[in-house]
Amino acid sequence: MNKKIGAIMIVFVLIVVVVSVAFYVRSNRIASSQSRYVSESSTNVVDKTKREHDSFISQVAHPAIKLYEKNQQVLPSIVVAQAILESSWGNSDLYRNANNPFGIKGSYQGQSIRYNTEEVISGKRITVKAAFRKYPSLLAAINDHNQLLTQQFINQNDGLSYRQMAKSLQQNGYATDPNYAKKLIQIIRKYDLSQYDLTAINGNNN
Repeated sequence: MNKKIGAIMIVFVLIVVVVSVAFYVRSNRIASSQSRYVSESSTNVVDKTKREHDSFISQVAHPAIKLYEKNQQVLPSIVVAQAILESSWGNSDLYRNANNPFGIKGSYQGQSIRYNTEEVISGKRITVKAAFRKYPSLLAAINDHNQLLTQQFINQNDGLSYRQMAKSLQQNGYATDPNYAKKLIQIIRKYDLSQYDLTAINGNNN
């Protein structure tokens, strides 16, 4: 009798072990599959974001290069960096509805659109409603931006330095953000936007 009980116990233990091993293997396969899916999904999101960013940079950089080749005024790296910062990579309502990636206030040929905007006044960040220029196209916005910066916000002695040009924008009141110049410089460095300055200066734009 004891031998039978012992044999039954051994069989029971073996069954438990086999079931446990099978469950462990299955769980690992599911976890591995899920991990692979999450990894692939994350990679796809990163790739999509990079494509969108590259596309936006290209849309702004090419006309900015041509304009610099024509008048040698505003460096393309500054144009692209401001567009990225002010429009959040072209995702702002102001850009989508008014072709205004630079956050330029006022009106353009009598056209404007009103939006809430954040300003830093006496060290405090507040929200105000303001009129912004509404452009018929991105090219019109870039041309107007070039003229505005040349007349009011950058200096002749800025030369070929995007760092100095960014500092002039802040010093001359383009934005109320006390870190504005620093943010532009960081964007230019992170996305290697100075390469477009070299292209424009050397006249290698195709």
